[in-house]
Amino acid sequence: MNAFDSSILSCINRFVGQHPAFDKVVVYLGTNCFLRGGIIAALCWWAWFMHGEDRDKSKAARETIISAMLAAFVSILFVRLLDLALPFRTRPVCDPANGWHFPSGATDWQNWSSFPSDHAIMFFALTTCLFFISRALGWIALLETVFLICLPRIYLGIHYPTDILAGAVIGLGIGFLANQKPLKKFAAQGAFRWMEKSPGSFYAAFFLFMYQITVLFWDVRNLAGAALRALLKY
Repeated sequence: MNAFDSSILSCINRFVGQHPAFDKVVVYLGTNCFLRGGIIAALCWWAWFMHGEDRDKSKAARETIISAMLAAFVSILFVRLLDLALPFRTRPVCDPANGWHFPSGATDWQNWSSFPSDHAIMFFALTTCLFFISRALGWIALLETVFLICLPRIYLGIHYPTDILAGAVIGLGIGFLANQKPLKKFAAQGAFRWMEKSPGSFYAAFFLFMYQITVLFWDVRNLAGAALRALLKY
């Protein structure tokens, strides 16, 4: 562990257990899907409809939302590739040698590498995209990402500070790339045709995708993992 992570976690860990009610609030923030990603998902819906009947402004905002959805999906794939490529990093809560104690209970975090933070990557990518639509929406998303998503994960020992910082940098990069005009327009073309041809199925899929964002695609990842394990048996 580097000195930067050690100093910050040592400082934060002195507060753990001092105020049990506060610890419970942080545990709730770290496990609640609504506060962990529901607000940003709602902001994306808000941005989709915020310009009402103004077709030009609506089209520009909706292109950005589609690029944000693409960025969210790419970010999850990217972090899984990084997990395979980088050495495994034990999470602070799973390392008894560090001498720290955390308010969260027993988990299966020992099976997941700590670096980088997939939450930071995806939600910073989405936040970046929202800034391209509206500074107000972007700032709300940034506050949620920092204070309701990332900081609780450090306090709970789920991530080291450098896991979060690396994830934030990667997420910002993915968000900026997703909002380059050629890529954004290309990604939106098919979505717009689908929406015009079959708005019912489009919005149903849109809703399901936004739900998966709030749970960080855990359902999809678990299904894919089960399918892969089944295939490997044959």
